[in-house]
Formats: sequence, C-alpha cells, structure tokens
Amino acid sequence: MSPDVTNIAKLSDGGSSEHQVQHRVDLFNKWNILPGSKVLEIGCGQGDFTLVAAYMVGDQGHVTAIDPAPLDYGAPMTLGEAQEKLKQTSIGDRMTFYESNLQQFLDSSASEQVYDYAMFVHSVWYLPSADVLQQMLAALRGRAKHLLIAEYSLDIRGNIAALPHLLAAISQAEFNSRGNTLNLDDNIQSIISQQMICALAQKEGWVLQKEDIVESPEGQEDARWEVHRVLSEGYSLRSESSGDSGRQDFAKALIDAVSQSTRVIGPNPKLRTLSTWLGSWV
Repeated sequence: MSPDVTNIAKLSDGGSSEHQVQHRVDLFNKWNILPGSKVLEIGCGQGDFTLVAAYMVGDQGHVTAIDPAPLDYGAPMTLGEAQEKLKQTSIGDRMTFYESNLQQFLDSSASEQVYDYAMFVHSVWYLPSADVLQQMLAALRGRAKHLLIAEYSLDIRGNIAALPHLLAAISQAEFNSRGNTLNLDDNIQSIISQQMICALAQKEGWVLQKEDIVESPEGQEDARWEVHRVLSEGYSLRSESSGDSGRQDFAKALIDAVSQSTRVIGPNPKLRTLSTWLGSWV
C-alpha cells in the first residue's frame, strides 16, 4: 500500500476502504493530473474520488464536485453527511460540493470560467441515456481544458471472476431501460460503452488524446455490491412485476446468468470488479 493510499484512507476515517482508495489513486496517477489543478468532478456521489483528487492536487489545487442527487439520499450515510465529513478533514478547504446537475451549475455564478479538468469517474453509467451524456459533453466545450472519463470496461479481460459483475451491470441497465421503470436506487441506469463515449465526444468537438485500462485491485467491493443487489429477493420481485412478458423473461434469464456465473467461479467466490477504461480529450 503506497503512502498516499494509507494517508488518504486515514483522512476518510472509514468512509472509503483502502481498496476503494487504491483504485482511485491508480486512476488519478494514470491521468498525470498536475498539482495545483482546478478540477470539476461531475457525479461525485459521496465524494470517494473527490477526497483523492483534493489530496493529490495539493494545497494550490481545488476540486469542485457536483451531483444532482438529494443530500438526504444514501445509506447508511447520506450524501450530505458524507460530504460534510470530508469538509471537516485537514484538506476540506480544497473541496467544494454542489447539489446540482451540470447545466444548472455551469449557468450559475458558482461556476469558474474554465477548469483545467472536467471528469466523470464511474458516473457515466448513472446517466439515463447516451443522449444525456452527449448534452453534457457539449456543455463542457469551452469550460474545461481537458475532459477525463473513467468507466468500467465491458471486457472481462479473460478473468472469469469478473463475469458476474458484468452480467449484474447489464441486468440493471436492462431493467432501467423499460420506459417508466427507472429505479434511482440502482447504481447503474444505462450502459454506455467506451466506443459510444468516444463517438459522442468526437461529435461534440473533443479530440481524443489517450485511452488506457486500469485493473481493479483485489478486494475492490463494487462487484460484490452489484451482484448482491441483482440476486436479492426485492430485485427479482420488482423486475418480474414490470414490463411485458418478454422483458420479464429476459430479466429473469439475466438474473439466472448472474447466479450461475457466481457458482462457476467456486462455492466461496472471490468476485472481481471489472477493469476500468480511461479516456482523455482536449
């Protein structure tokens, strides 16, 4: 464990595991973000990456983090509670949080004229559609010098232990694509592939500079969270109660596939979180 990971995990005071911190430090380092940078983070959630970025940009840098979710959303700690906890750390003055969607924020007086980096870190799949992402990428032109996106890859890279995570993600995206059945408690609202992201960015005038892959550290919890959600009784009940019979049958097959894939990797499976694809544009 690197000194940065250890120090950041201590700052989070239990809010993020060392595995989660390690993953986000790996992303930050792969992007080569300069100290002193002004960062706009879109879809910050409880601030896992916000804390890492604020630590890494140093005392001359700053992270402005936005998320449209209500501050009382989340359990066992709400977004508001988690963000306030981060503000109380020794680097809390390097972070500013706003409850806002991107366009509202850019139109507000709180928005700086130009950020060094605008970034989406595991927040693209939270969006309801590719059309929404395209609108956001268009709004960021001229407001950020660099665009950075990190989202899970759809390639298990030969690791069968990552297959349950992939299938669980597809299951949630399928459920939330059924018209009016959108469930905001699901982490995944849609799946927008790296090829789709690159095509949308190009349409809006962003020039791709670099693509990369970051492997998830052993113990990163995302796969377990998503798989357990899809295999829960409540998820099955609501999935079977919406949409036409064809969609319900397909949803059941996906849940069965998630269940079967966990059995394939052993009776005590060590699920592996999907690797993360990174893109950088100017």
